[in-house]
Amino acid sequence: MNVKHLIGAVAILAATGSAFADTTGNFTDFTNVPSNKTRAEVIAELKQARTEGVLAARDGADLNYATNATPRSRADVRAEAVAATKQQKDHSDSTYFGS
Repeated sequence: MNVKHLIGAVAILAATGSAFADTTGNFTDFTNVPSNKTRAEVIAELKQARTEGVLAARDGADLNYATNATPRSRADVRAEAVAATKQQKDHSDSTYFGS
């Protein structure tokens, strides 16, 4: 009986694997499309868009991670975090077993 179940499971696995092998989109080949701009024009537009900040990043590429200036120092932020941790330990709930 176990061999029959094993053969059935392998058959179902093969059928479902082949069902997911289908492509979901159409491929469009753009290799023979004539260009309207030169490489220098495209690079100039790209630089202008980057300086103006209107360039949309794709898949995390070319992201400008701007840092916000803050009047607080690193020591102030650390002291605040330590104080918050101490306050949380003082008011901890006894029903939570993770601490």
